[in-house]
Amino acid sequence: MNPLPWFLQAGSQRVYRQPKGSYVVLDFETTALEFGAAINEDNKLILACWRVVHSDGTFTDKHKFGDEWDQDELLSDINNALFVVAHNAKFELQWLKRCGVNLRKVLPFCTMLGQWVLDGNLREPRSLQDLAKKYDLGAKGDVVSTLIKSGVCPSEIPNNWLLEYCELDVDLCHRLFKVELDLLLEKKLEHIVLTRNITCAFLADIEFEGMTLDNTRVEDEYDRTLREFNETKRRLDGLAEGVNFASGKQLAEYLFGTLKFPRPKDQRGNDIVTAKGATKTDAATLSLLVATTDEQREFLELYKRFNKLDSLLTKNLTYFKKTCEERQCKFLGIFNQGITATHRLSSSGRKVTFADGKTRSVQFQNMPRQYKGLFWAGDEDYLIGECDGAQLEFRVAAELGHDGTAYDEIVTGADVHAQTAAELTAAGEPTSRQDAKSRTFSPLYGGMGKTPAEKAYSKYFKEHYAGISKTQHEWALKVADKKYLTTPYGMVYYWPKASINRFGYVSHSTEIYNFPVQGLATAEIIPIAAVCFWHRSEGTGITVLNTIHDSLVNKVHKDATELFEELSKQCLTLDVYQYLRDIYNYEFTVPLGVGIKLARNWSDTKKEVIYQVFPNGKEERKEK
Repeated sequence: MNPLPWFLQAGSQRVYRQPKGSYVVLDFETTALEFGAAINEDNKLILACWRVVHSDGTFTDKHKFGDEWDQDELLSDINNALFVVAHNAKFELQWLKRCGVNLRKVLPFCTMLGQWVLDGNLREPRSLQDLAKKYDLGAKGDVVSTLIKSGVCPSEIPNNWLLEYCELDVDLCHRLFKVELDLLLEKKLEHIVLTRNITCAFLADIEFEGMTLDNTRVEDEYDRTLREFNETKRRLDGLAEGVNFASGKQLAEYLFGTLKFPRPKDQRGNDIVTAKGATKTDAATLSLLVATTDEQREFLELYKRFNKLDSLLTKNLTYFKKTCEERQCKFLGIFNQGITATHRLSSSGRKVTFADGKTRSVQFQNMPRQYKGLFWAGDEDYLIGECDGAQLEFRVAAELGHDGTAYDEIVTGADVHAQTAAELTAAGEPTSRQDAKSRTFSPLYGGMGKTPAEKAYSKYFKEHYAGISKTQHEWALKVADKKYLTTPYGMVYYWPKASINRFGYVSHSTEIYNFPVQGLATAEIIPIAAVCFWHRSEGTGITVLNTIHDSLVNKVHKDATELFEELSKQCLTLDVYQYLRDIYNYEFTVPLGVGIKLARNWSDTKKEVIYQVFPNGKEERKEK
């Protein structure tokens, strides 16, 4: 297990404002495939412009035309720098990786992420051009910017134009960095922006790894799903002969004419119709239909299954199958920062054009859970290891709410889902533990319940976890008054239009209840754990492939399985406690948990090792 670098240790958040050495401000110009992404091997580096800012505040501007093999001077300057400043820094970091830089050695400062932290949950423009205008710093080069936006590749733009454009971007980025830094200091957000920046370097690195599909399993799943799809369609066609289900008009005539479903109504009792007055037949509207005859029930069951299978084929399985056939079973994902209001990570599908001429994509973080087993390490000497923060958001809610009941249940391992099922059943809605899972924590985020039983459960939850409920209510009242909320760990969220009505209800309450909990759990703790894992696992036979909300997916050599378990425990618990203590000046008091699975294919095992680790280092291990 490797030690953590200096910038993950106490006081490192102050390096940006107290640099005891030089730093580099960097901008690259590249060819334009996939917006110049370094993970596209066909892209080329054209120009590097950078500014070396010395410890006395003076600076030296440099540039170099050439590809990644021509940047020795830049790499030397970066090697001697404390940190690297760039706008949308993941782009520059990935090109640095192609230049041969070990990104674990680089501390970035991304001015796009700096503004994201300042904006909190507000959705504001964050391009370099927008921010330069916002802070009255000047403007990007109009001619070159227009050419690039219109689709002209930077390789076709005259060198002197491109150089002037790139040097201006470096200057704007440098000035923006200094403006943001003053604001971040004023708002006491240094620790938050450090976490966003170290996460940026981690994501830049792991995007090159990708995930590998198991060709045999993909073929079997595709064939099975296609057979079921065709059989379902055959049965549907037999029920509704001649009806084109892609035609909203024909489908409406069949549903409300032939089958005689009552037309769905809105809250005012009016028929739900399109803007042109036609009856809606989208999935949301059809979910409101209630079958009262055998024919209606049969149709709804088949039609919902048909749509589900169609979605699985078109959105996932066809992409998987063609990836196996045409791209050696491997595809890459794109991770996003600067998108979500809570500050958790999101992902985008990397668009790929296949031999049939169609462009498809699949997101790394939103694949159906049932398809985890379609992935493997791509090498029989390796396994897929998954580690996740066990009950993380509930533990965070207990922490932020100083809730003694929740704390005791976490420590004793109480089965909260079984308790949910018992409460729903007692309220007249018989429910299994499995079916209760999706509803257990709904009240945590302001859910009031739809059915009488769910409403009774919501009332129970708020009374049972009185500390959490009281704290969340206090958050809402603060927002109604101040229009913003500074969380106990220092993140600031804004609701400028929040109000309270005469019944005491605060608008945006669901978000106000949710953001601090989800934020600390998946925008702070999981990225902290992931970055620590990434650093500690270097050269150990363990490689991070993916991160999904509260988990990490890894390629683990069979000789490193014991180390993987130890790393998972260390990084998702002890390292988090230490980082929060050292960087956030926050003492997390609730025990953290981690669940660990290892199998040939992703999550393809019922065996799970679970650790519960207390802030004082005491730990409990169990297998299930």
